[in-house]
Amino acid sequence: MNTRTIAILAALTAATFITGAGIADAGNASKGGTTYISLDGFCDVVQITVFPWHQAGEYDDSCGVVSPVVGSGMWGNVTGVSPKDLTIAETNSADPKATYLWNIQYPLKTGNTYSIYQSYDGVNFSYYTSGTYSITDKAAMHSHRAGPPIHRALRRK
Repeated sequence: MNTRTIAILAALTAATFITGAGIADAGNASKGGTTYISLDGFCDVVQITVFPWHQAGEYDDSCGVVSPVVGSGMWGNVTGVSPKDLTIAETNSADPKATYLWNIQYPLKTGNTYSIYQSYDGVNFSYYTSGTYSITDKAAMHSHRAGPPIHRALRRK
């Protein structure tokens, strides 16, 4: 199976997870459910849905993005290393040859960090950016926010 096929399957899986997920407010960010995080310095508000069976889905159609970006992955931790993280592979239809790998500190809470890596072969990943995020709400996802979209910033590198 090639990288593009795997990325498309991951995106479809994430869309399925997100469609079936219940909505939780920001107060439940550490307990699973759906949480909205604002990427500090970017206009993106990313919807993260965490499931009790250690899987997670990600969805971003904020910043006036023409087509949504979706991803899926898992949460967990390495023995002796803290904190846990969400590792989510993402497909962006504006950059279909690439796979993006997000590592997001978990449980989700304001001030935690994320990092993003990119691969064109599904094996070798290059670091692109990292930062902090803030917990927000669903209304922020479609409101006008300052800063560039994270995906546009990634394609420039």
